[in-house]
Amino acid sequence: MNIIRNRLAALVAFAALGLAFAPAAFADMKAYNAAVKAGDYKTASQEAKGVWSSWDKSKPETATVAREFGFAALVAGDNEAARDFGRFLVEKGALLATPDDQPLVSAVLFRAADYKISRKPPALAALREALSARTAAQGVDMTTVLSWELLYTSDWNTGAFDDVDADSAAAAGYFARSPQLKPRQRDAEIYSAAGSFLGGRNRLAQSKNSFYSEMADLHDKITADIDAATPAGAAQLWPLKWRAEAWTDAMWSYLSSTYEQVGSLTKTRIEERKLTEPRLAQFEEDAGAAAIPVCKGKWEGVSNLHYPPSKQFHGAVGSVIVNLRTDASGKVIKVDTLAAIPADVFAQTVVENASKWTFKPDAGEANCRLNSNNRFFKAVFVIG
Repeated sequence: MNIIRNRLAALVAFAALGLAFAPAAFADMKAYNAAVKAGDYKTASQEAKGVWSSWDKSKPETATVAREFGFAALVAGDNEAARDFGRFLVEKGALLATPDDQPLVSAVLFRAADYKISRKPPALAALREALSARTAAQGVDMTTVLSWELLYTSDWNTGAFDDVDADSAAAAGYFARSPQLKPRQRDAEIYSAAGSFLGGRNRLAQSKNSFYSEMADLHDKITADIDAATPAGAAQLWPLKWRAEAWTDAMWSYLSSTYEQVGSLTKTRIEERKLTEPRLAQFEEDAGAAAIPVCKGKWEGVSNLHYPPSKQFHGAVGSVIVNLRTDASGKVIKVDTLAAIPADVFAQTVVENASKWTFKPDAGEANCRLNSNNRFFKAVFVIG
């Protein structure tokens, strides 16, 4: 969220700029600025409404203040307030003493808040139109970033996978304008590739294997991003690496075994890719044990995996990746879900079972350890 705070830094410095406020309004603005600086957007939104109620609309900074207040409300989930600020800018921004100089951003703010309130298709279409207009212009702003994410995740939640593909691809192109948005760009690209697969898997196609190749390529790009990132940046990218890997596994399983050849246009032969891995593991091993190799072996314990049915993803293939941390006896002491696709709900059955497992070494394994922070288990399944 650093880019959000950077964008709002100008507001924190209002007093330094010599802007004049009535005493009560100035006190509220100080509280607003303090809340923004602390990342407390719920409080910031409340303070913004207090400031705005007595704000002199003839001030030259009115449009900027309204847009920033609207953004804070949008982040806080105060959608009514965000829509009110957006409507003010859309209806009156051009008529202000100092006209709104970012009307496309203001339109996105209004349409995003309006859709979050109504959740109706016409409002979604209006948001898509506003985002397309804003993206055709230069620059990057966080109102548009959050609104793109709202759009394509809404597509996903309603099963509109062709729209997921198109909208998330457009979002990824917009996010690519700023290096700070690299994790958001990769997230959008994963949505686009997954939406393309889910939307097109049952259609006649020249080669459905392109779905798999696209996701595998994306996984390897994220691996390269992790290797090039700072530790803080890598921490944001690791969850995306696991999601891309889970999708790659699911697509390979689907394409290699489950879909039917249609006529002579569909190419069914596919070879599994060896995915690249980051140079450093995500989880550090205990310092005293790191030099000892980890035993090879297998998991033992009750395995009764039942995945919930899904109308939205029926007939697709899902994948879950978990990290199982083991103690010196091989017993699982912690289960971390790294990825669960196409939805988080599919992880529950793996977590419940894996927490009762023990890792047993293969016969002949010696001079190795059973305790490890980096043991991974993958489950690939057909969704009924």
